[in-house]
Amino acid sequence: MQSYAHAKAMHQFYRDVFTRDIELGETGNIPLRVIDSVVKEFNCDVLFVARELSLHDSGLPSDKDKALKQLLVTMAHANMAFDEKWSGYQKKLPDEYVIGIRNSLIDILKLNPNIEYLVIAIQILFRIGDVDSSVNLINNNFSTLKNSPAAFKILLMICVIEEDYELTLPLIKEMTSNQHLIGEDLMVLLMLVCSIYRLGGYPDSFINFSSLLDEKSHSISNDEYNWIVRKNHQNKKTTIIIACDVKYYYEHAIPALYSIYETNKDSFNVHIHVYNIDEGTSVDIKNKNEQFPELNISCTAERLSTSSNMSADYASRRFIFANYALSALDTPLLILDADCLLRKDWLSSIQTQAFDLILTTTENAPFWENASAGFVYLGGGEESRNYIDRVSSFIHVNLVNNNHVWFLDQVALSAALDYVKDKNTVFRINSSFVCDISHTDYSFMWVVTTMKNIEGRYFSYKNYLIDKYSVNH
Repeated sequence: MQSYAHAKAMHQFYRDVFTRDIELGETGNIPLRVIDSVVKEFNCDVLFVARELSLHDSGLPSDKDKALKQLLVTMAHANMAFDEKWSGYQKKLPDEYVIGIRNSLIDILKLNPNIEYLVIAIQILFRIGDVDSSVNLINNNFSTLKNSPAAFKILLMICVIEEDYELTLPLIKEMTSNQHLIGEDLMVLLMLVCSIYRLGGYPDSFINFSSLLDEKSHSISNDEYNWIVRKNHQNKKTTIIIACDVKYYYEHAIPALYSIYETNKDSFNVHIHVYNIDEGTSVDIKNKNEQFPELNISCTAERLSTSSNMSADYASRRFIFANYALSALDTPLLILDADCLLRKDWLSSIQTQAFDLILTTTENAPFWENASAGFVYLGGGEESRNYIDRVSSFIHVNLVNNNHVWFLDQVALSAALDYVKDKNTVFRINSSFVCDISHTDYSFMWVVTTMKNIEGRYFSYKNYLIDKYSVNH
């Protein structure tokens, strides 16, 4: 694991998640607005920060004053690495930029060596992709950091992303015996249960993996599915399934529908599954069916009680519905995210004939992204039916037990893949081609992850589709 290649190349989101909460320690008389602009607002205007700091005397001893001000300027530099600063596009900071930040942190720790600055240095180095230096600081100061949640979380993330689960074991033991190292951090809990599963266990709290051991699937009622527009064809074209609530239907699913028509109107049927549908949306979907007859649009609705975890529920429940739809629609299925935009012809881009199950593969991603929920093809054969049945059961058991967990759908898809008997029926396709977050010309489909409404090629294409196909334009 010593090169940390995966940790250096993983999505910036995973290097940000444990480096946003900073405990700065003693700040003297520096105005709170200046500190908050760097620590809470993630200002990366280094000149502004340096100018503001030059106007104020912290009142601290000379070395502490210099260290504090240099740290705030260095943090402003490092804020440039945050995912949102690049609108979700993955960018690597120049080497000289990283080296400059590293050298500055070394100077700061010499000026004012303390636990707060040591932890901040570890966080910043991890955020900017200098994983080696971050780990070295942890290893060289491990006894000092034994009560530091940030240090343990970063180490655990590195082990998970590098798939070195044997090294997660002592971390798991230490963190589970000292709950303050975990707190209520959902990402940490996700890493813990996934690591335990990869080590051969079947956790039953936070996320319940026990259904994977069941030979028979769980009986799940289909009574809650209300057909708004019934299937009116007998063709065997692949049916795209898009699941969303009313808000996402208008913001994302309609442009996605336009992109399907623009690029693949003769290749797909479309089924829209809407959570908590209203009358206006029902009418609009019926109108879309008339506007785009080639897509043979059908629609179901599902009524759910509202909660604070609706987005996780929506993302997961679509796979329970897909298990039902595979038989109800009697065609191959392609489950896509509502905010996708198709760019290329399906039949010439992806050869489905030889495979019953097509899932993505992603480099430098954690276990729960082993198969992306944004692109799942089910051919309708035995393996794909068994697979989606196991995924559906996994999700159902967790939702029944109130495990409304972010990434539950991803965990289910990734874990169920371990139980596919005939791996020759599964085709793994690179996610950069079918779920392209960089929006390149060659890819089949463009998607967005952390940034949904940003200027750029995705947004321009989306607006083009709206202008072309919307009846209101």
